[in-house]
Amino acid sequence: MPIDQSQVGKLAAQLMQELEDQYGEDATLERVALIVAVAHDDDKLTVHTQFTPDSPPWTQRGLLEYAARHVAP
Repeated sequence: MPIDQSQVGKLAAQLMQELEDQYGEDATLERVALIVAVAHDDDKLTVHTQFTPDSPPWTQRGLLEYAARHVAP
């Protein structure tokens, strides 16, 4: 069975709508980070990250650190 891509699409669409509602149409995205956990082989979970292609390593790390600090304990 193929991976259901709609989960990522729905979450991204929801976030984009929230951002547009908050900032209007004049704002632009500078960097994007995507983190997914993939369940596979019945008992394994692997985390993958993807960043905007031109993101320098320090901005990638900054996005991850920000997310780590702002996730509920």
